[in-house]
Amino acid sequence: MQLNVTTDYAIRIVLYLAQENKISTSIEISDAMRIPSKDVLNIARKLVAADIIKRKVGASGGFSLNKPAKDITVFDVINTLEPTMNINRCLYDDEYCSRFATKKCPLRKFYVKLQKNVEENLKSTTIGDLLKK
Repeated sequence: MQLNVTTDYAIRIVLYLAQENKISTSIEISDAMRIPSKDVLNIARKLVAADIIKRKVGASGGFSLNKPAKDITVFDVINTLEPTMNINRCLYDDEYCSRFATKKCPLRKFYVKLQKNVEENLKSTTIGDLLKK
């Protein structure tokens, strides 16, 4: 599993806003995190829709966190940008398997366990935790 570059950017945007703890413009975020400014705006729109960050419009406008960094998990941010979090096709709700073996496949059982571990780790790690490291 590899995260999209926009997901990496999203995590970096949220981290930056947590570090700065103030309203920051898209230009400031772009410059500090080395993210193309058009990407900052597109990603910020999705983060606003997910209630992770908020936008203030006007001359002193910009973006800031919508809640404390300790209340935003890495899972929240990734889940906002990634179309799926599943590491394999057989883990989708329809349990598709070209072998029709989802119920007895030892590899799928391993994938289920791995998926659970990944999600638990992402859900238990907050942006605040990342700032402490």
